[in-house]
Amino acid sequence: MVIGMSKLKAIEWDGKTITKPGLYARVPLSLYHSQQICDGPSISSSGLRTIFNESPAHFYVEWDGNPERIERKDSRAFILGRATHHLVLGEKFFSKLFCMQPTDYVGEDEKTGLPTAKPWNNNAKACRAWQEARRKEGRTVLTAKEVEQIKGMATKLALHPIIRAGALNGQIERSIFWVDKKTGIWLKSRPDCIPEADETFVDLKKTRSVIWNDLVRTIGEYSYHQQGALILRAAREVLGMVSPTFTLVFCEDGPPYAPRVVTLKENDLALGDAQNRAAIDIFARCLKSGQWPGPGGDHEDAEHLELSDFEQKRIKDKLTIMGAG
Repeated sequence: MVIGMSKLKAIEWDGKTITKPGLYARVPLSLYHSQQICDGPSISSSGLRTIFNESPAHFYVEWDGNPERIERKDSRAFILGRATHHLVLGEKFFSKLFCMQPTDYVGEDEKTGLPTAKPWNNNAKACRAWQEARRKEGRTVLTAKEVEQIKGMATKLALHPIIRAGALNGQIERSIFWVDKKTGIWLKSRPDCIPEADETFVDLKKTRSVIWNDLVRTIGEYSYHQQGALILRAAREVLGMVSPTFTLVFCEDGPPYAPRVVTLKENDLALGDAQNRAAIDIFARCLKSGQWPGPGGDHEDAEHLELSDFEQKRIKDKLTIMGAG
């Protein structure tokens, strides 16, 4: 059974609280991540990954449902990734959402007092005013180097045979909402691309290196297999797909901007699904108890910690070399 885009009809979001599971269009990203979007507590892949790989405390400190949450600015890496996604995935109105920082500005010459061109300085009054004006327009400012990176990635990706074959074609910026049967918690997934011709979900990632060992570490570090597992669960439970798969399109964020496409194996996705299950259950327990423990939990006694086997061997080997072993 192959479900194409023609059979997947997205619900046009009406601006109201979501009460019905389904595939939705036009849900702003900021609202997707908020607790206002569904008629009950909700959590997305990023939250589940934080709970499992860090702790409930690390999740709660920035969670939208925490009245005392800490608001953190988007990192430059996150902004670069968002802009790259927007351009490569063919979303509209790039120029309305992003703009490039000028290389210079007109300031007063210190000697003559006349207007003169100066290198851009974010601390200068005129530059700060320009930045504030862009913020009020809702536009994110990109540096010239970031624009160069985005162009480099977009160019190399466009030349990749798998991308040229239509791997990133499909419904963009769609959100999937459904209720976890065990806990009653709303789950959220926002794939980069809902597949158009088959059941292959493709997610675009920028990275430092696409060398094989580096990618293995990257997938583990960011738990992309957990993200893929949640997408595939949504595909099965909400979209009615039978055998969905998850593929990652990586691209280096610096020269030579090399791309690499990898499909995650079922055993890794099954592991990610088990991690998600554990994280959902933890989230539910924390909601009920109002307690959001850190990595150390609530142990009353100090925990024992020992050096890793690798570190112990390294030290013993060095002691032997030094004749002290």
